[in-house]
Amino acid sequence: MVDILGIGNSGLIAAKKSLETTGHNISNVNTEGYSRQRVHQTTSTPINKAGIIQGTGARVRGVNRTHDPFIEKRLQKTTSQENYSRFRYEEMGQVENIFNEVDGEGLNNIINRFYNAFRELSSQPDNETMRSVVRDTANLVVKDFKRIGDGLETLARSIDQKIIGEVKDVNAIAKNITELNVRIANLEASGNQTGDLRDQRDLAIREMSKSFKVHTYVDDKDQFIVSAVGVGTIVAGGNYQELATAAASVKDSGSGLDGSTEVFFKSRPSQKITHKFKSGRLTSLIRVRNDDIKNLRTEMDQVAFDFASSVNAIHKKGYVSRPIETGPNGEVPQYDRKGATTGVNFFEIGPVAKGSINALKLSQDVEEDISNIVTALDPNSPGDNRVSLAISKLQHEKFVAGGTATLEEQYLKTVGNVGVEVGKARLDSEQMEGIRVQVEPIKERVSGVSLDEETANMVRFQHAYDAAAKVMATANEMFDTVLSIKR
Repeated sequence: MVDILGIGNSGLIAAKKSLETTGHNISNVNTEGYSRQRVHQTTSTPINKAGIIQGTGARVRGVNRTHDPFIEKRLQKTTSQENYSRFRYEEMGQVENIFNEVDGEGLNNIINRFYNAFRELSSQPDNETMRSVVRDTANLVVKDFKRIGDGLETLARSIDQKIIGEVKDVNAIAKNITELNVRIANLEASGNQTGDLRDQRDLAIREMSKSFKVHTYVDDKDQFIVSAVGVGTIVAGGNYQELATAAASVKDSGSGLDGSTEVFFKSRPSQKITHKFKSGRLTSLIRVRNDDIKNLRTEMDQVAFDFASSVNAIHKKGYVSRPIETGPNGEVPQYDRKGATTGVNFFEIGPVAKGSINALKLSQDVEEDISNIVTALDPNSPGDNRVSLAISKLQHEKFVAGGTATLEEQYLKTVGNVGVEVGKARLDSEQMEGIRVQVEPIKERVSGVSLDEETANMVRFQHAYDAAAKVMATANEMFDTVLSIKR
């Protein structure tokens, strides 16, 4: 009788645990990252009784979560790639807006207006109003170059702040994973179940993979390791390496800007790891700042330098548009009481291209006196228009990129490349989003909770519980019968 009671009790316990687990699944049907759980039930150890092998009921070996590590890793990888593509598309879209010429007031149109102003001045070289138009148009060119330069720098600075935010988020996630590792290890050491905690850890790792590509494994010391691919270990069991950010000088800056944010391990501040991350939002931000924006600044510096240098090269060959007193033998002095008579630069620009987009401005001579806008190749020749005409013809001359392109062609090529990169980023973002949308249902089918299935299980386990209780009730009746015989 005692054996029958024990067998019935074991079935009762197993059915009760299965009902509890089913209820837990139903309660977490809408919990993000939750993997449904199943009771692992086996037969109890049989015994040899009077030469007969006899079963002793059922026992619960544990509660296991339904989980496929391969699908989880695939989802982490896809999440990382999608966030990389999406953030690149968003940031490059902001870069494209800086060069947007849809409204008709872009740099290319303003430069063409500048050349056209010189062309009109060549038809009326002694017209002071036209000289004012030339100077005003030149100031618009300078202003728009600076607008582009400031826009690119502002965008790079905003990315610096986003990088700082990403690093803070990663540190918080790494700390959370470390705490989960400790709790999981402690609970499993005492024989408790950790399915819910492992789900939370997987969700945290997936969140970290949004920032960069991660790799997870268990080492030979049974420690759960989370590493950033290309960088190194972030979490090792109950310890984690904290990331940090700091402003770098120009020579140590990946973006080419002073005070640019760089990333390193807090324990190793001298070893910059900014460029080592793979995929994810952080990598996307760093690439846009250090590659795309930096290259655009370099290209636009060259455009500004070539533009100003070409105008200066012609402008300083002529003579200012005011009467110049000549010497007794007709020689023309280089300076008179008003200043230089020839060799006057129209723009002020540095000796090298770097920084030209922000350094470009009108020369002080031209800014202060429009008579210093040169139109004539010879002195005291108010009708001479050869210099202004030559400057206007620069619009169609191939003097940039080694003499292979006009200034307009080179600028439009730069803008076109931005558009191409934005288009590629958009396609990549859509493609990666599509892949993620395909992977998530696979994980849901493997690990997700089905209410229909759980409801059916609940009925099944309830019947099992009732049946096990009936076995115990029957055993009790048999026991009472035996006792009544003795009485």
